[in-house]
Amino acid sequence: MNDRAPEGTDRLYTDPVFPTDTDQCETYGHDLVTGGDVTEQEHRAIAPAGRAFLKGAAYTPAHEEPSQEYPLLYTTGRTVYQFHTRTKTGRSQSLHAAAPDAWVEISPVDAEALGVEEGDRVRVESPRGAIEVQARVGQVMAGAVFAPFHYGSWDLEDVAPDGQSRQANELTMTVWDPVSKQPYFKTCACRVIRVGPGEGPAPAPTTAASAPVSDEVPPTGGGASTTSTTLTETPAYPNDTAAGTAHPAPTPTIAGKP
Repeated sequence: MNDRAPEGTDRLYTDPVFPTDTDQCETYGHDLVTGGDVTEQEHRAIAPAGRAFLKGAAYTPAHEEPSQEYPLLYTTGRTVYQFHTRTKTGRSQSLHAAAPDAWVEISPVDAEALGVEEGDRVRVESPRGAIEVQARVGQVMAGAVFAPFHYGSWDLEDVAPDGQSRQANELTMTVWDPVSKQPYFKTCACRVIRVGPGEGPAPAPTTAASAPVSDEVPPTGGGASTTSTTLTETPAYPNDTAAGTAHPAPTPTIAGKP
C-alpha cells in the first residue's frame, strides 16, 4: 500500500521498475563467493536504472567431501511431522507419536555393506562429533546419510549430558556463507558404525520421504482427532527467558511426558 495504491495491489513492480538505483537502493550488494562489498563506484558503473539483477556464481565444491576415512555424505533436513526444534509440534500428541525421536536414514546398498538392518542402533561420526540413533533403511540415495535436525536436548532433562546423542549438528561444520552468514549445517563427510540391535523399527514416520524399504514396518497413523483449549493462565515452558524458566525446567506439556 502507498499513495498510488491506497487499497494495495495484486502484484508489485508491474512497471517493471525496481528500487535498484544507486541513490535509492538499500545496499550495493556483495560478491557471492568472497562476500566482499560492492562499492558505490562499482554499483554506479553498472547503471542500474531500475533494473532487477540476478546474480550467479560458479560452482564451488562442498567444504568437506567424503574420504576414505569418512566415506559417506551426511545431510540434515526436516520431517513433515515436526517443525524446527519441536517446541510447538513436540507438544502435539499426534505429531509427537508420528516422529517421537531422532533417527538416520541410509540406503539398502549401504545398509547391506555395513550389516545394518531396520531399527538397528548406529553411531554416525564426522571429524567433529557423533550421534547414536536408530537406523531407517529407506529411500535415501546410496552413499548418503540423512538425519532430521529437529531433535535437541531441551526436552531431555532426565537424560545425562553424555547420553544426549541425537543432535544432528554435532557432526556439521562451523562455517558460514560469506554473504548471508547462514551457517553451513547441511552437509559433511561421515561414517556409520553399527552399535547393536534396536528395540523395534526406527522412530521415523513411514510416510513421505522417510518410508522404509521393508513392508514389515507398522505404518504411521494420524491418531485421534486433536483438540485445543484456551488456557486461563500461561503455563511455564522450559527455556522461556521472558518467564525466567531456565533449563532444566519441568516439561509436563511435552507430548509423551507424564
